[in-house]
Amino acid sequence: MKHTLYRPIPSRFMRRIKDYGLPIAILIGILFYRWLSPLSVVIPYMIVCMLFFTFLKLRPRDLHFLPVHGLLVVLQIGLALGSYYLLRPFFPESIAQGAFNCFLCPAASASPVIIGMLGGNIAVGTAYVLLTSIGIAFVGPLLFSMVGEGNMPFWESVLTIFAHVLPIVLTPLLLAWGLRALVPKVHARLTGLSSVSFWVWVVALAIIIAKTVHFMAEEPRSEIPSMLLLVLVGLVACLVQFALGKWLSRRFLKESITLGQSLGQKNSSLAIWMAQVYLNPLSSVAMAAYSIWQNLINSLQLMRESKRQSRREREQKIQ
Repeated sequence: MKHTLYRPIPSRFMRRIKDYGLPIAILIGILFYRWLSPLSVVIPYMIVCMLFFTFLKLRPRDLHFLPVHGLLVVLQIGLALGSYYLLRPFFPESIAQGAFNCFLCPAASASPVIIGMLGGNIAVGTAYVLLTSIGIAFVGPLLFSMVGEGNMPFWESVLTIFAHVLPIVLTPLLLAWGLRALVPKVHARLTGLSSVSFWVWVVALAIIIAKTVHFMAEEPRSEIPSMLLLVLVGLVACLVQFALGKWLSRRFLKESITLGQSLGQKNSSLAIWMAQVYLNPLSSVAMAAYSIWQNLINSLQLMRESKRQSRREREQKIQ
């Protein structure tokens, strides 16, 4: 008899919890942000944990760069500069800078996790995280000098961005590959625990939302009109990038998930730091709002995917 380390709980109650876990996490993060936001120090470790279980499915030969990756980078830079120069004549500079930052920000370190949960191509998503993180580290300071006033030395900025992103992505990637090569039996058993990523994400999402809400709540009341505009900017930038990414994904990869997440899901903590260093600090509200919008979109996508899986399971039982 074949034994597995992990056996899913088939109860309707657990399925309901999984279907609505992410919206509940968002609501908890909003309501209890004062208590949860101090826990944000553990978010990088939670992302490493999620990526580890996601990367267990990824073979070294699967990871490579595609021409469409270069197209996405060009689009990000074009959208960032285009939105800035489009908005600058009509709105305060902080609004234009907020849009610039939302489009330029690298792909989220956790985006391969969501790509895997939705059934997309983890390898393509991981390659884009690495490419945008490295690319923005070098190109970002030059572009920010065109729209901002930061004076951080170039190499200090590059190394800081690397420190924000690369250890979080490379550590679980190399660990997963090491297990595959050295202890394949352990690797096979842990692969069966891939749903751990979802439950870790539920907890991490509540903390991320709490941190974002706390950040926005600390802004002066006098800035509320500008903050509302920046929240709207974050929403528009989020919708544009998810929609454009999904369209490109259908065109180049014949599925709508991978490039949608790669272009739409952003490293919000890194973007907020970049805004604080290079731009008017108020502009970081756009990226904070973007973080909430992208997680709402991800929650809806994961709910729909969970319901599709439930429907397929019921149809298989009937057959």
